[in-house]
Amino acid sequence: MTPRAEVIAVVGGGASGVLAAIHLLRDAPVPVRILIIEPRGELGRGIAYGTDDLGHLLNVRAGCLSALPDQPDHFTAWAGRGRSQVNGESFLPRAWYGVYLRSLLEPVEHVPASVTSVSAAGSRVEIHLSDGGRRTVDRVVLAPGSSPPSWPGSLGGPGDRWIDDPWSPDAFEVADPEQPVLLVGTGLTAVDAALSLHAAGHRRIVATSRHGLLPAAHPEHPYPPLPIEPPSRPTARSLFAWARATAEEAGGWGRVVDALRPQTDSLWGAMTADERVRLLRHVQRRWETQRHRMAPTVARRIESMLASGQLTVVPGGVRCAHEAPGAIQAVLGDHLVRFGAVINCTGPTALVRQSSNPLVRNLLARRVVRPGPLGFGFDTDEAGCVPGSGRTLWLLGPLRRGRRWETTAIPEIRNQATSLPGALWRMEAMVSA
Repeated sequence: MTPRAEVIAVVGGGASGVLAAIHLLRDAPVPVRILIIEPRGELGRGIAYGTDDLGHLLNVRAGCLSALPDQPDHFTAWAGRGRSQVNGESFLPRAWYGVYLRSLLEPVEHVPASVTSVSAAGSRVEIHLSDGGRRTVDRVVLAPGSSPPSWPGSLGGPGDRWIDDPWSPDAFEVADPEQPVLLVGTGLTAVDAALSLHAAGHRRIVATSRHGLLPAAHPEHPYPPLPIEPPSRPTARSLFAWARATAEEAGGWGRVVDALRPQTDSLWGAMTADERVRLLRHVQRRWETQRHRMAPTVARRIESMLASGQLTVVPGGVRCAHEAPGAIQAVLGDHLVRFGAVINCTGPTALVRQSSNPLVRNLLARRVVRPGPLGFGFDTDEAGCVPGSGRTLWLLGPLRRGRRWETTAIPEIRNQATSLPGALWRMEAMVSA
């Protein structure tokens, strides 16, 4: 008799969910049937790769983005078909990556809804859907991606001139190109928004954040390998002192950040909670500017916009904002400035109690999950299983910030997806034995 296929629901159809499904289908040691529960019509795109603007580039070189670790040139080869200029060092349009992921996905059942709650149903799991439906499955992999940004209270709103979702296809239609636009945030989300506004003919764009720091630029070519020996039992002070000295010797922070990446999680895990808080307080934003960098061509466009005065970066953030006739008045520093629109570019939040995701809030309220240390992500074991779930609830991607620091970029998410089948059934075999 053919054994019943194990039914696994993957919650989230962006990159995290699709990578999980790809590797479950490729490597599961038993027959499986995959449901991907995702309200969007297209799988693979999510927020990160849902843009149709080909000027929005991946901030990682193509050679690092294969979905298949055993074929490191897979994405480069796929993207290079019929294109002579694509190689492993290329920074390609983000929209392409979503198409690439979909091309690898074997037939699955796409459930076009959101998950509102997850409950135990004997040895299985019952999933409650936003359309009123229910599904009973054997396991659930939560892979909803990053939580949407929270709306800073100082921004005022709501209203037509307040744009909460910069990735919405019609996000900037309310913004008059003749009026200044305010971007709240100066990270990669703000960079993409600035490029879109530039393409739409906006003449004056102001970006603000507490530190007023834009992402650094990738070098034209990858940094050569840098042998490093960071402190084995780091404190915030010792790690920063070591990194600063190493950066001075290496010729810049970028090489140090890249060299640290394979060791970041182990260093993070070796620090006490107090030292983690201290490290974040003093260096998080500067670390992020080097860790999440702009593609060189994007950096040149932003530099040109800064030089022409089309884009201005103001440190200090928004003290307050309110609607006035025909505009929004915002206080930046000691100056009252009129804007045609305010766009929230603060980026996703890792603090799960601030998440606006209804499922995240439901799971926390019912104590199905608990926040990880410092309130980041959900608490899991090393393999990504939620404690107390009977091995039926698993996490992949940004929600694993409770255990890992590096869990938001494709190389790390790909590694989690690759190890997921072995973790699911290895644990099951150990329990059965």
